[in-house]
Amino acid sequence: MSKLIECTGCGELLEPNFNFCPYCGTKIKKENTRVSSSSKKEFKSNKQVKEFSGTKLFTVVAVLLIFGLVLIFSSGIFDKPKVSVNPNTLPNDEIHRGINLENIQQINSLEEELKANPSDKSKLLTLAHLLNDSGFKEKAIERYKEYLKIDPKSPDVLVDMGVCYYDLGNYEEALKYMKDALKYEPKHQIAHLNIGVVLMATGKKNDAKEWWKKAFEINPNNEIGKRAQELINSH
Repeated sequence: MSKLIECTGCGELLEPNFNFCPYCGTKIKKENTRVSSSSKKEFKSNKQVKEFSGTKLFTVVAVLLIFGLVLIFSSGIFDKPKVSVNPNTLPNDEIHRGINLENIQQINSLEEELKANPSDKSKLLTLAHLLNDSGFKEKAIERYKEYLKIDPKSPDVLVDMGVCYYDLGNYEEALKYMKDALKYEPKHQIAHLNIGVVLMATGKKNDAKEWWKKAFEINPNNEIGKRAQELINSH
């Protein structure tokens, strides 16, 4: 049986036909101490240990890598970013609060019907109310104005349009139309109540209370009168 030689560079046991150590590249000198053939079994065993150690190391690294990837994905780093809606990029009507999309089909139907008959008061007012209730305040105002061209002395419509302006933050226009309603119905209780609400929003607390008192005096027993009293007490 052939004898083995020991590499002077790394100490590996090699076959005598090697000129350079395949592990460290050291040139093999033939005068190196030879190892008995009985050590070949030990050499094979050492090689197997080395191979096993490399396989084990690869396995450990692979497991750690997989575990790390699981942690990264579970943390949501690679999740699609949540899109935050910028209200400045939306159509004006869609940034108003209280939008109700359930009425869209009815709104579209009424708009189509009004194209054929724009002066249909009933449908025009129904459409304006639907737009208002659905949160499309600016479009509701447009329809209320169209209605007022046909019936300019409608206090309820004037108050409703004033409420739309209030919701849009235009308190000056809100007060204008609500007070216009009182020209045609001086004891319009809801107009009095809402004028107080608008004045309170502008910081005119005392003026607001005066309008609520008037609303209460018009009828203290109905829901509007009770609401006026509640507002007086709470402010």
